[in-house]
Amino acid sequence: MADQELLARYAPTIDSPETKEAYLLDGELYIRHEFRDPAELQTRMTYHRVGEDNVVSNDNLVMLGVWARAQKQGEQVK
Repeated sequence: MADQELLARYAPTIDSPETKEAYLLDGELYIRHEFRDPAELQTRMTYHRVGEDNVVSNDNLVMLGVWARAQKQGEQVK
């Protein structure tokens, strides 16, 4: 079961409508982020490791292999 302190810290990111999947692995949050690209009006999907600042940006993108490991070994919280 997920640590309640971690869930409370990441609650704004987990509850965001743009966060479609979220996993906790080794005390870090990994998310699948879907958003509408304003330039091309297409839905985009990116994968992130969210830090303690709860910011989803291009600075914390992860490769698909890291995302797959988080899905397989992590605890799903969304």
